[in-house]
Amino acid sequence: MRTIAIVIEYDGSRFHGFQRQPELRTVAGELERALPILCGHPIEVVGAGRTDAGVHATGQVVSFETSYDGSLARWPVALAGILRGSGIAVLRAVERSSGFSARHDALARTYLYRILNRAAPSPLLRGRTLFVRAALDLTAMGEASAVLLGEHDFTSFCAQRPERGRPVRTVEALKLERNGELVELTITADSFLHQMVRIIAGTLIDVGRGRMGAGDMSTILDARDRSAAGATAPAHALYLTHVRYADPL
Repeated sequence: MRTIAIVIEYDGSRFHGFQRQPELRTVAGELERALPILCGHPIEVVGAGRTDAGVHATGQVVSFETSYDGSLARWPVALAGILRGSGIAVLRAVERSSGFSARHDALARTYLYRILNRAAPSPLLRGRTLFVRAALDLTAMGEASAVLLGEHDFTSFCAQRPERGRPVRTVEALKLERNGELVELTITADSFLHQMVRIIAGTLIDVGRGRMGAGDMSTILDARDRSAAGATAPAHALYLTHVRYADPL
């Protein structure tokens, strides 16, 4: 058996999240339908990020085991045909050492949240960005975001506490940039709690609109109470962009 890792891109609006669910269309379910056509036997996939319904990906990593013994070089082309119209594209496929897990061997994940900040919404970016008409104070948002760097208990930014383990995560980087009419939030952490990025984004937007002060972020973090933070930003503006491993893909 070989362990294969594939890097995929998908349109999250077409799926009920990544994880397989009975009777619902998911990214994992679609891959487990398509990959056996190429591999010749049933496949069970593991994803680096369990993205929620509506969340997109440009750099999701998926691993699985297979007895397929051919070259992987043409897999993106072959799977493009099998997955045609599915909303998923396989960007590359590589062989990994036995036992590799896209989820458990990941050192960090990076997400991007995109905000369209202008007077009018965009029909072209609808479903790909969050439209915010009110002016956003990026200086205040940047000051607030700096509080989140490092290791913290992120209970205040968690929709559902993990069944096992502590709600402690380490945020390595958090960057806010304005590119014309787009405000982009990029965040990298060892892993994320349920809806953590979306709650952080919603809270920072409240800071940017003046509904909260930059100094409130420390209080919110220390409260360890979901009700202390801002609203959960919508899923359709969130992208899983990169997963880091000790041995890069």
